[in-house]
This record gives sequence, structure tokens and C-alpha cells, in this order.
Amino acid sequence: MPRSYVIQNNKYALKYDGDNVTAALTAIKATVMDPRYQAAISVVTQHREVARRVLEENDVPVGLHGVHYAYAFTIASAMFSHSGSVLARIVTALKQRFVALGAIPTICDIIAEQLTGFKPYY
Repeated sequence: MPRSYVIQNNKYALKYDGDNVTAALTAIKATVMDPRYQAAISVVTQHREVARRVLEENDVPVGLHGVHYAYAFTIASAMFSHSGSVLARIVTALKQRFVALGAIPTICDIIAEQLTGFKPYY
């Protein structure tokens, strides 16, 4: 039998006391949460630095950096869940999308190659 919202809310309030949740999260912060954050942020930082290096080496105008960073971060996001030929097709589609938004095609190729190891098909 489905429970009403009132019953669910009352049960939640009894089960999850704010002080208990805060104490539990504080207890695991240094041993679990902080190391996970550091591991995740280091990957993001690496991808950003790859894009920054490509943009600076190729003298891309500062006004165009944002669209290229967005391209790099979108590829990086796709890399978390895809690989191989599927990732190659995604990168190709992303290149077309970001070129339409003003990104430079050759710079997109270089960023994609630096991040994934292969160039977009087109």
C-alpha cells in the first residue's frame, strides 16, 4: 500500500536526525570524503592544464579560450563513461557542435588528441 507524503516525512524526520547525520559525515570527512575529492579534482585539473597548454602553444585569442575549455571539459566528461570507437564518435560530434559555437577546428583536433589519443574523424 502506498504511503502518504505525511507518513514518509514523519518517518524521515525520526530516522534522520540532523545531529546524527552531521556527526556521521564529520567522522568520515578526513578518511573518506577528502581523499575522494582530491582524487577527482586532480583528474579535472589535468584536463584543464592540457587544454590550457594547447591554447597557449597555439596562440589562441583569449576571447576564444572559454569555448575551447568547454570542449575539453565535455570530452573529459565523456571519457568517464565511454571509450574506444564510441568515444571517438562522441568526440567527433562534440567537435562539430563546438565549431558551430565558434571553436577553431584545428585546435579542437589537438585538444581531442591530447585528451583521448585520437583525432576526430572530420
